[in-house]
Amino acid sequence: MTRAAAASAAALALGLAAGCLGRPAPPDRFYRLEAAAPARLSEPPLPGTLVVERLRADALTRGTALLERESASSPEVRKRRYAHWLDSPTLLLQREMTAALRAAGIADRVLTPETRVPPDHTLGGQLLRFEEVRSGEGAHAVIEMEVVVVDERRGRLVLQAVYREETPVAGPDAPAAVRAYDAALSALLVRLAADAAAARP
Repeated sequence: MTRAAAASAAALALGLAAGCLGRPAPPDRFYRLEAAAPARLSEPPLPGTLVVERLRADALTRGTALLERESASSPEVRKRRYAHWLDSPTLLLQREMTAALRAAGIADRVLTPETRVPPDHTLGGQLLRFEEVRSGEGAHAVIEMEVVVVDERRGRLVLQAVYREETPVAGPDAPAAVRAYDAALSALLVRLAADAAAARP
């Protein structure tokens, strides 16, 4: 066999091997979480400075992958392949909640702990669910969190509630799921602002 023929055979073998390996994996894609602010309140229900803390969450939820379950009853939670949040959902939620509650005028100042400003009130809690759930009726983005607001000056519990929002996902792709998360968080923040206003001392 000539050198040219051998080289051609080797190239063909490599091509066949590459075909057997399949196409390269799709690139990872990254998404922001963006919530709409509730309507502006007539006066701050939490006077002074409100500090929004990072919510606690389990290790998987603190990761950047979008999560999914095949049904509401399924015990298995899986990572959605190639789809990621820009940062941990607990940090994204902290930023979005801070910005939205500030725009809504829930307090005179709405900050995060990094500012090191002594708080008059703190908002913290736990992220219980942040996942896409499928069922016979289609997929839903589910956000569930326990929120605790404390009056630090008086050492008094102002608000403790569990909020859960489920928003339909309009399509099978990750951007559709992200838009559903945005809508779910926006609806949740409307309820939170209303409850904070009702809890005004």
